[in-house]
Amino acid sequence: MKKVLYLIGLAVAMLTANTAKAQFDHLSVGLELGTTGYGFELATNATPYLGLRTGLTTMPRIGATVKDVHYKDNGVQKSTDVKGTSHITDWKLLADYYPFANNSFHLTAGFYVGRSEILTAHNTIPLELAPGDGLEIGDRIATPDENGYARANLKVNAFKPYLGVGFGRSISKHKFNVACDLGVQFWGKPKAYAWSDLEQDWLKVSNTDVEDDDFNDALDKITGIGVYPVLNIRLIYNIF
Repeated sequence: MKKVLYLIGLAVAMLTANTAKAQFDHLSVGLELGTTGYGFELATNATPYLGLRTGLTTMPRIGATVKDVHYKDNGVQKSTDVKGTSHITDWKLLADYYPFANNSFHLTAGFYVGRSEILTAHNTIPLELAPGDGLEIGDRIATPDENGYARANLKVNAFKPYLGVGFGRSISKHKFNVACDLGVQFWGKPKAYAWSDLEQDWLKVSNTDVEDDDFNDALDKITGIGVYPVLNIRLIYNIF
């Protein structure tokens, strides 16, 4: 992550090196749709080769329920349903560098900042467990509350550096314009946590030593991803 931050800092420094004669005499507003969800942004021009953008993106809260998740209580197999819900909302600050005066191709560097929790999960049918017992999630035991509900979540870094390329100008001679971007957020490897009502704390979940375990396979696939792909289309209106 330190290397990534260094590259981002270097890129931003290079992009903003020629802002001594900054103009900031134009302003546009944009709507976007893509892998970061939907959002809006404000943009201005520092120089003919440099543009600055800030805005907010949010992902619709998508929920999915897994039926009949099995667990054991004193050797007796029981089941519950588990519902997971996504939570992704970020504020962004980006700098666009246009190497060619008559071309809309641009290089982009900056960052997104948002909540670290991107997914929460809980059972929808109360667990039937003896006091002090809980669900085994990886190498942790998630103990339910007094009503029989256990919780888990997935977290990434709240600060997410961004690097990308794109086509289209946020500031142009046209009232309406379209732009697109392709890049990656460096959000770090996701980490899974299980809530322990017994310890009143979130416990980090790691893989178990059980071979060919479905949970281990799923956790490896999720936590092995340290970047998030960004692909979006922006509809831009130039205010002045």
